[in-house]
Amino acid sequence: MEEDILRLFADADIEILPPETVSADLATPPCACCGRPASTEEDCYGICEECLLP
Repeated sequence: MEEDILRLFADADIEILPPETVSADLATPPCACCGRPASTEEDCYGICEECLLP
């Protein structure tokens, strides 16, 4: 079983895509982390600035 998992994820070319959201307000879609409507950058995969802060 473990060998199957290793084989499944052995490819280094995996693309991470943000989740698709259905929101009434497309200008401020919900954060993928906390769910609050917040502005997100396109390269942050749908995670708001507050969640990205250390």
